[in-house]
Amino acid sequence: MATLSHSVSTSSSATSNGLMAAYNAFVEKAEFNRIGWAASALMFQGCILTPALLITMFYFNGSDWQLLVGNLSFLLVLVPILGAMHVKYIFPSFGVSLLIHLALILVNIL
Repeated sequence: MATLSHSVSTSSSATSNGLMAAYNAFVEKAEFNRIGWAASALMFQGCILTPALLITMFYFNGSDWQLLVGNLSFLLVLVPILGAMHVKYIFPSFGVSLLIHLALILVNIL
């Protein structure tokens, strides 16, 4: 009889470098607190990055495409969280969204 539970197998290859192995070890430890990491990423995204982008757009006359890109990068973080995906998918999506928001803020300021 097949089971419906998903078993997480941890296997390490000899070709992985030290940085990737450290990241994988951190992600495995962080999986226990997935809800906390997801809530933290969502709060940082929604309470700090997005308002900072909107303020810089208001003061420096940002255009509509910046609002669109900012909202889509917010969804980039929201989709893995609402999809109950593993932390290893939430961290990179948050990192990409953080870089996009910071780049848009710098475009407005400079």
